[in-house]
Amino acid sequence: MSKVLKGSFELMKQLNVSAVLKVIRDNGSLSRAEIAKLTGLTPASVTNITKILIEDKILVEGKIGESSGGRPPIILELNPNARYVIGVCIGVGIIEVVITNLSAMVIIKKSIKIEEERFNHDLVFNKLVNLINEVIKDSEIDKEKILGVGVALHGIVNARTGISIYAPYYGWENVDIKSELEEALGLTVYVDNDVRAMALGESWFGVTSDIANFIILNISNGIGAGIIINNKPYYGVDFSAGEIGHIVVEPDGDKCNCGNYGCLETVASNNNITKKAIKLIKQGVNSSLKIKHEDINNLTIEDICIAARNGDELSITMLKEAARYIGIGITNLINILNPTSIVVVGEIFENTFYAIETLNEIVKNRGMKLSSENVRIIKSMLGRDAAVVGATTLVIQEIFNGMSIN
Repeated sequence: MSKVLKGSFELMKQLNVSAVLKVIRDNGSLSRAEIAKLTGLTPASVTNITKILIEDKILVEGKIGESSGGRPPIILELNPNARYVIGVCIGVGIIEVVITNLSAMVIIKKSIKIEEERFNHDLVFNKLVNLINEVIKDSEIDKEKILGVGVALHGIVNARTGISIYAPYYGWENVDIKSELEEALGLTVYVDNDVRAMALGESWFGVTSDIANFIILNISNGIGAGIIINNKPYYGVDFSAGEIGHIVVEPDGDKCNCGNYGCLETVASNNNITKKAIKLIKQGVNSSLKIKHEDINNLTIEDICIAARNGDELSITMLKEAARYIGIGITNLINILNPTSIVVVGEIFENTFYAIETLNEIVKNRGMKLSSENVRIIKSMLGRDAAVVGATTLVIQEIFNGMSIN
């Protein structure tokens, strides 16, 4: 049985192993008697399960506990480096791959850009598989110790089947990325939308680990939200919940990639903030960005954030304007869902205080009094690793919770 456990993801969820692992993770360290009490398992079952987990080094015996009479108990602790998980983020223009331990600590991270070849599925898929295999090789981790692969994918994803329903950047429609990767890698694969995965990662390893109801908002070249209700991701009927980037904030605004007009993405995504700044500079608006960049067409959102931090008026205006539109979108979500917190992810929140300041102002002024007064807007603890850590959490949650999507 112990030998099977070393390479088998399925056995990790059998024999009440998940229940034992979860109470130890939740409590830090426990004696066998405490595990039995918290799980409702018999002492004999706990002894058998912990014996297997100790043999496979997933649990380790730590300090001696206090005795209430009789032999002092031995305290058991989780060994996070006993097994590892691969996390993949297939984003707009970039693929990132990490390996983490069971505490989501990143061991190795690599990425590749995907640009002109983005509509060539076979080429993109081969690059993805090669990158994953490269990360495994460079990590020098035995593949038998890798429990599975989590994939955080942009667009609409059926998290039950692992099918990419629609990934606009890659032109994917109904692509069975789960089956394709499992065949190529020989590992169990879980797939979900990137921002929903971020929300899951934040709830396990980030700033909302003790919050049951929150929304995570990701601002990049696309805009999306991940919604956690009663500690569980909310998917919607067709797995498309959270597409906040496509709520209309300017009815007569520019055309969006989705085909509609005036979507939030058209005024507040990274590339659209940058495009507008470039346009205004070319029209003669004064900015330090023009001085610092020989080719203004190569301007990035990071450049704008740095310039804003250094007092550049155009950059400050760009960030505040984007944040105002984002604030309108967030206020709508707060009024509808009444979450405890809004977690924000993205360069405009990492590098300046202007965006957060404006968000708080808009929510306070436009939101319903009770819900807007009580909600907290906070930065992600996971930062730029939010998506890949979220991807690993798709696997990690299965180990500790034995969860499935119903």
